[in-house]
Amino acid sequence: MASLSAIVIYLILFVLPFGQLLRVNFSSINFPFVDILIVLFSVLNILRHIKNKNLKPQNRFFLIFIPIALTSLLVNLIFYPQPFLKPFFYFIRLTSLLLLIIFPPSFYKPSKIPKYLVLSLFSCVTFGLIQYFFWPDLTYFASQNWDPHLNRLVGSFFDPSFTALIFLLFIIFLFYKLPNSNIKIILISITYLALALTYSRSTYLSIFLVSLFTSLKTRQAKFFIITSILLILTITLLPKPYGEGTKLDRTASIYAKIQNYKQALSTIRQSPLLGVGYNTLPNIKSSPQNHSSGGFDNGFLTIFATTGILGFSLFLIGFIDLYRQSSIFIKTTLLSITIHTFFANSLLYNWILLLTIIFLAVDKTQTIYHK
Repeated sequence: MASLSAIVIYLILFVLPFGQLLRVNFSSINFPFVDILIVLFSVLNILRHIKNKNLKPQNRFFLIFIPIALTSLLVNLIFYPQPFLKPFFYFIRLTSLLLLIIFPPSFYKPSKIPKYLVLSLFSCVTFGLIQYFFWPDLTYFASQNWDPHLNRLVGSFFDPSFTALIFLLFIIFLFYKLPNSNIKIILISITYLALALTYSRSTYLSIFLVSLFTSLKTRQAKFFIITSILLILTITLLPKPYGEGTKLDRTASIYAKIQNYKQALSTIRQSPLLGVGYNTLPNIKSSPQNHSSGGFDNGFLTIFATTGILGFSLFLIGFIDLYRQSSIFIKTTLLSITIHTFFANSLLYNWILLLTIIFLAVDKTQTIYHK
């Protein structure tokens, strides 16, 4: 069982840099290949916990959330007939990820995981830089129901905002988990350059607030000052090629998010108790074929709209409970995701949740170098 789980986690780290490039078609439903590995890893992890008679949940709020979300989905599918296979797959993926938090996995030969994780995430950075410098025009991706992007680093995830957050999580991992060395400085510097080229304002804000948090926790004011100066220089010196997305003072996306929030609140009012079902939003929103139709531009509003006040309350309490139990490394990770998810559905993005789970598992066995 341990060896099979090890194979799956290594496969996950191998396919992670390919992002959205590796997708599977099943019964007219298209989804990332990594989702299959997530479900398989979660099943193997549960079987391992059963074998070891270690089924004490580490987060009972997430555990209770799962049947509430399932009830919401079934009620909506029964009383409001609609395609059920895609929402069911969404639910299975989220359940698999939450079960990996509720029953944390332990890695086979854990000392090797951080090395492969660094290699995997730095491959994401490398792919992103190659895309930016050699393939900057992705506007024709609109024909494949992806958001069009021009002169921005979007990487293999086809989204600059999500890609930027993944890079930020990588920087946080390097900062806390790697000993001070020239290699560490080089990796952080290259990753930050790639992050800057995403032109993701929500990620810039996350960096600013997370650096403030880190400074307060470590009592190193100079860290916040240096980071703030770096951000100012970044915003000032970033190239301004043609394209709406590279304009940091752009307002069109702000108005779009306001409309998105209004739609989320309207959806919540439709069924405030149980929600509309996780995740039936592609059947409700005006552009069901778009890859971003599975959620609103706020992860917490997405949970509220799809699972109602019951599901939202349990999820929020579970998230807070996870934060309270965590080290400064994990708290910094969760804080960056929380800030970012007010502008994107990053809280429920499968790669973000997956990285959080891997970070949690690594954190149990690896030393934190910055106290």
